[in-house]
Amino acid sequence: MKYVSYVLTFAFFVFAMVLIARFKVTPVAIIFTALQFGILFLAMFALSGQWLRSVNFASTLLVCVYYISNLTYHYYKKPLFSSDFLLFFDTENWGIILEYKELIFIILLYILVLLFGIFAYRDTKRASIKFRIISIFGLVCLIFSNCILIRQKFIMENWLKTFPEAKEINMNLAMSLVNMSYQAPYFDDSYPYFEDKMSRVRPYKVSNLKPNLVLWLQESTVDVTYYKGDLKQVDMFKGDDFKFKSLARVHTFGGETFKSEFEILTGLSVNDFGVNSSTVFYNVTEHLSHSLPKMLKEHGYYVISLNPLVPKYFNVYNAYKDLGVDKYFHPYDLECGKEFKNGDSYKNLWKISSKKLGECVKEIYNKYKDKEPLFIYATTIDEHVPYDRASKVEYGLDKFYPKDQALVLSDYYKRQIDLSDATLDFDKFMKNTNKPYVFAYFGDHHGILGLKENDLLLPHKNPFFITGFYTKGSEEIQKLATTELSELGLNTSVLLELMQIKPNKYFEAIYTMRKLCGAVETCKDKNLTKSYKSYIYDYLKVASQNSNR
Repeated sequence: MKYVSYVLTFAFFVFAMVLIARFKVTPVAIIFTALQFGILFLAMFALSGQWLRSVNFASTLLVCVYYISNLTYHYYKKPLFSSDFLLFFDTENWGIILEYKELIFIILLYILVLLFGIFAYRDTKRASIKFRIISIFGLVCLIFSNCILIRQKFIMENWLKTFPEAKEINMNLAMSLVNMSYQAPYFDDSYPYFEDKMSRVRPYKVSNLKPNLVLWLQESTVDVTYYKGDLKQVDMFKGDDFKFKSLARVHTFGGETFKSEFEILTGLSVNDFGVNSSTVFYNVTEHLSHSLPKMLKEHGYYVISLNPLVPKYFNVYNAYKDLGVDKYFHPYDLECGKEFKNGDSYKNLWKISSKKLGECVKEIYNKYKDKEPLFIYATTIDEHVPYDRASKVEYGLDKFYPKDQALVLSDYYKRQIDLSDATLDFDKFMKNTNKPYVFAYFGDHHGILGLKENDLLLPHKNPFFITGFYTKGSEEIQKLATTELSELGLNTSVLLELMQIKPNKYFEAIYTMRKLCGAVETCKDKNLTKSYKSYIYDYLKVASQNSNR
């Protein structure tokens, strides 16, 4: 057994050295990886005084971080930052692991490797106290050196050049750690250019119509006709009765739904918050002075949310309250969810059907119609991974994909058909209320289907980050011109325009940017994009409010 341990340690050490000095790594990245190896080694040596144990500990942790980064990119197509560990270590979020069955084995393997890294060689000879004191001094020096480096302007510039791929893992962790404390985005006070453009854009029509608004986030939903496979378009994407529709750029893939929630409820892009984009529901919402719920409340709306996951999941409940939601519902709180209830504690209802969610929204509407106008925001969940319910390949998908992937897509498409039926049924319900209404639905991100980029039939950059935004409504709601592509957050202005709600300065800016260049990130006029962001962050200070928590 001893020799097996030696072989494993040697393998981990060699791998760690390869990670430090691998091909095409920038010199600055090499420095950060070496520093982190040294810090881990000296920290364990100061505690244990054991040379081999310290080498083993530093090597295994460096390798584990490397593979955690790879998993993050595999599932979410994003780099690993220090802020992501806040999500990993929040026990309220661990329920998702049971939905990714393959992750259970991987996590158990990680635990075994970490236990080996921490406890292997604990019986080996200990060095004298003199060497341990020297190691403490060395540890302080390395930590101090790391702190000095991450605050250097040329280091920051070097790091920013690695984006958007940001493949320098240990550099990402070091640089993102110093940026974890909340800071409002800043864009060099370049807002006058956008301000001038804003004055030339014609405002939209406003009235006192105040239709009810229902906004559905549809989990992992993308029109399947954008995928290779000749699948028929489901009914909720067909027809010419839309009040507005557009492709929508989102900023997450495969998960982290809260990012798309944040964008549609605030009008902001999570990317504006840099390395903290994954923690916007933890440390950003409390600093926002404007949101769609707050705006509608100023016009007399009562705002209700429905979420099939537990209130503490990714801090959803607190974030919704920050954004202005009046009443939060889990299906357990309603008659529609009683059949799922088992005990008093909330549970994540991963498999609640979208039809059942629609019934819950109807129940909420009927319960609160005396408080009209209403804004009801709901999220579906049945379209979430894993896609393992299909027993045979259907729809001829085996002509385009390997069997395993064709099975996944068969399941995904069946769920989308069910979602489409639930969506159209709910639209019919809203029509039968005989009240003015806007019903909007959108995909939060792509599902994890194992597709390659050339399997997507979208003629846009980064197609894995494009879904769709669709709105229907009563006869009183006037149609808007369809646009090819817009940022998801800008569609807050679509809702307000359809509802004929007079915007404040913030939502007027969002409306203006949608008219000038809805794609934002891919606008040819880069000065316009920067100036727009400067207007909302530097001039209006939308994200500079003191926290009330």
